[in-house]
Amino acid sequence: MFSGRQKGTNTSSKFKWNWRGDSSLTAGLLRDVPPEIELSEYGRIPSPGSESPSALLNGESLSVEPITDLDLFFERLYSYYCEKGLWCIIIKWIVELLSLGFTICFSGFFLLYVDWDGLRNAKCGMDAVESGVNPCDLAKEALHQHPLSPLTVNKAIIVGYLGIFSIYWIFCFFRFFAQLKDILGIRHFYYNSLHVTDSEIQTMPWATILEKAVKLQSSQKLCVVKDLSAHDIVMRLMRKENYLIGMVNKAVLAFQISPWVPGAGPAVSCSDGRQRRLILTKTLEWTLNWCILQSMFDRNFCVRRDFIVNPRALKKRLILVGFTMLVLSPFLVIFMLVYLFLRHAEQFYNHPSTASSRRWSNLSRWIFREFNEVDHLFRHRINSSVLHASDYLKQFPSPIVSIIAKFISFVSGGFAAVLLIIALLEESLLEGHIFGRQLFWYGAVFGTITAISRAAIANELLVLDPEGAMSMVVQHTHYMPKRWRGKENSEAVRIEFETLFQYTGMMLLEEMTSIFLTPYLLMFVVPKRVDDILQFISDFTVHVEGVGHVCRYFWMFS
Repeated sequence: MFSGRQKGTNTSSKFKWNWRGDSSLTAGLLRDVPPEIELSEYGRIPSPGSESPSALLNGESLSVEPITDLDLFFERLYSYYCEKGLWCIIIKWIVELLSLGFTICFSGFFLLYVDWDGLRNAKCGMDAVESGVNPCDLAKEALHQHPLSPLTVNKAIIVGYLGIFSIYWIFCFFRFFAQLKDILGIRHFYYNSLHVTDSEIQTMPWATILEKAVKLQSSQKLCVVKDLSAHDIVMRLMRKENYLIGMVNKAVLAFQISPWVPGAGPAVSCSDGRQRRLILTKTLEWTLNWCILQSMFDRNFCVRRDFIVNPRALKKRLILVGFTMLVLSPFLVIFMLVYLFLRHAEQFYNHPSTASSRRWSNLSRWIFREFNEVDHLFRHRINSSVLHASDYLKQFPSPIVSIIAKFISFVSGGFAAVLLIIALLEESLLEGHIFGRQLFWYGAVFGTITAISRAAIANELLVLDPEGAMSMVVQHTHYMPKRWRGKENSEAVRIEFETLFQYTGMMLLEEMTSIFLTPYLLMFVVPKRVDDILQFISDFTVHVEGVGHVCRYFWMFS
């Protein structure tokens, strides 16, 4: 990560256009006050590979045709590095195509062809023997011979879903071949210009790749205007992400929503004195990225003037995208349900306690991310904090919940032990029925209850030290608002911390509900903040020679 102040850039040429009227953020944006979301005053752990390359340019260059879209070029260069070479990229693309195709075929078969009533009433095994019927043929009893007859509304939605995602699969298939030429070009650049092979990429630090790219400019021109430094390259890589980080830090993406809204984060004080809540689910992030960040720059990597001075156009775009998502939401929900089932069902079945594990929410990742911090370094830093974050929440044991969990674990574990003894005596006894269910079914139920309840039992050997646990979290996240300081053991801090560090199962549920929530936010909530969003872009954009327009907000923390 290269967060140092860049020397020699045109930072004084502040990007500013006339703005009709003052937005609610205007006064607060230009004051020299610390933001609501702050960096930590605890000690920081340095990220690996965070040192800036020290090599300097000698000013020599050859007459080589420069690259047209440097942003896209460096994005592909970085993506090639993160995905570890050509064959890893190709295999990943193939697996993604196969996974998407399998998800579509799997959902189509089980949603259209499987007769769930017939499957539930089918008698097989001992049931068939006891009832005196012939062994069941599931292909006849549990499959529809004519799945679209009669054509109901539910079946029409499923057919529409299959059609839309089949077209999307075809698009991804042809995109694979369209992008392959560009990837081969990046591979050629690594091999012939940087002299780095795919095997070397596996272990080479990103800082070394940057240093090689900087030195290369002595013989090959990358940018027409100037020879780019490592800082310039990273600013190009993080051009759009820095704006999003700044909007989250400055509470521009905080809205007047209820704390019960799925995905709602901590409440923050805005410059107009109002309390709003941050929210940035993955679905909302994708739509805002497309509506704002992908639309605000021209071919010269400068913010378009007509984008800034025309808030009505942005509002229309947000409403249109929200309406489109609302129309597509039934199909998206079907896909998400099937995808999440295929991805997590086996994990939750064999390890039920996984549902009670915690992860950082999507919002927290943008709160914690620092300006000009590339993705793989950020993931390394934030993943190192998960265990410490879990330890912090363990500083608030609930005696009542722990007592009840112990009792449930004791009872369910007793039943599970009895079933285990029965299995050791005679395995066939597990096929016996109690209240219409086989003992196998009871074994699975009691085993799941036991695993979940044991995860809720507090560790009796834990030494309570909320301040120490929080300091370990902050060393990795670099996040410590003033309202938390000295109150690490308070219930208010714990509740706010939990909005950022959520249960895995709850996060999956929130992402499902965000498919319906995002259209509402785009059509009715986000447009009310368009003036503040555009004001932020206007006030916090600076021109850097050889890079274009970037968010100048990160210089405040340099």
